[in-house]
Amino acid sequence: MEYRTRVSSYLGLVSWMNLHLRVDVHSWTRTQLQS
Repeated sequence: MEYRTRVSSYLGLVSWMNLHLRVDVHSWTRTQLQS
């Protein structure tokens, strides 16, 4: 049970990081295109 909980929390963290990284890259490219 401990292993499964750790894996699920890790996957949640990875997906959260992926989402924020995608948003950051998107906003960065938008500012780069504007300049």
